[in-house]
Amino acid sequence: MQRILIFIFAINSIASFGQRSLQSISLNLHSGSSNHIGELASNDANAILQEARNSFGGEFSFYTGPKWGVGVELDYGRLYADNANHNKDNYQGVLVRSSFFNSAIRVTHNILPFGKYWKRNSVTPYIFAIGGVLFSQSKFMTNIIYPTNCIFNPGTNISGTYGGGIGIKIRHNEHWTSNAEIYNYQVPGDRLEGFHIADDTSPDILLGLRFGINYSIYTW
Repeated sequence: MQRILIFIFAINSIASFGQRSLQSISLNLHSGSSNHIGELASNDANAILQEARNSFGGEFSFYTGPKWGVGVELDYGRLYADNANHNKDNYQGVLVRSSFFNSAIRVTHNILPFGKYWKRNSVTPYIFAIGGVLFSQSKFMTNIIYPTNCIFNPGTNISGTYGGGIGIKIRHNEHWTSNAEIYNYQVPGDRLEGFHIADDTSPDILLGLRFGINYSIYTW
């Protein structure tokens, strides 16, 4: 009887070990560009390239297996826009200068199985989604005329944020990977620029490109 119990315990331990070995803890540090689309800033490609500013942040995620991960993303960045690049009549001479901090829950899905035991797939595309809270603060110009229906949002503004993006991961060895991703986040409240137009309920958009390096710890 004792030998049977020892055998059952050994089998369960091996099965449990095998299951845990597919899990991992992932720490990612990234930096890149940040842009926005709002009252003044348009989606003009040339303007987006000219007005891109720096951002940086990190992500801490737990991967339940080779495909799904859930964690926390933190990002800080700056935003800029010059109406000379957008030519909107109501904003002649206006500059947008804002900073933001975004804190969000993130869910990532690797298109191909990826991790310690999936060496055939050294590269995988992935998609991700986020939902969280964004804090922003803007500097205002005092020597120009704003539209009469413009509402200012001084101080620190708090908004919800949601959205996602696509990316690609490249594994360099058992623990280290690098990645590149494009993100597009909706920011309800329309306050990224520090002002908005009355009765306009459309959200601002935060977008950019970033590159990261990732270290994985496998939970065996």
